[in-house]
Amino acid sequence: MAAGNDVVKYLTQKVVKYLDEPKSVRKERKRTRKNEKEPLLTYLFGVLPMSLGLMFRKRRKR
Repeated sequence: MAAGNDVVKYLTQKVVKYLDEPKSVRKERKRTRKNEKEPLLTYLFGVLPMSLGLMFRKRRKR
C-alpha cells in the first residue's frame, strides 16, 4: 500500500504547486504550449498528409 500513498502524495504536491502559481503564469504556460503544438493532421496521420499537401501546392503554383 506504500506505493499508493506515494502516488497520492505526488499528485497532491503537483496540485498544490499548480494552485500556488499566479493565474498569469498558468495562462502564459498554456498559451506557449498551444503555440508549440503540431498541426492536427500531422499529429494524427504523420508526415504523409503534410507531404501530399506540399506536393499539391507546388503543382497549383505552376
